[in-house]
Amino acid sequence: MTDNGKCIIEAFNHLYKNKPRHSYSLLVVKDRFNDTYNFYLEEFDGATYNHGLGVVAFEQLEEYKSVLRKLLDNDIKVEYRQF
Repeated sequence: MTDNGKCIIEAFNHLYKNKPRHSYSLLVVKDRFNDTYNFYLEEFDGATYNHGLGVVAFEQLEEYKSVLRKLLDNDIKVEYRQF
């Protein structure tokens, strides 16, 4: 895994905490204009907060799969969007 992938995992681990009344989902946005996959952690606590985790370029498909697998190990809901 590259440094970019490691930074995404570290940011997720820093932000994802088991708090009462909080729920989380992972948002993956496929950005066709910049050829990247953008990772966000959405936090719900009466309001919605989006925390940017990082990006992986389209040409780094194995990196994208590796990061996604590690994030999915946390049993978090995932949402995909593209533009």
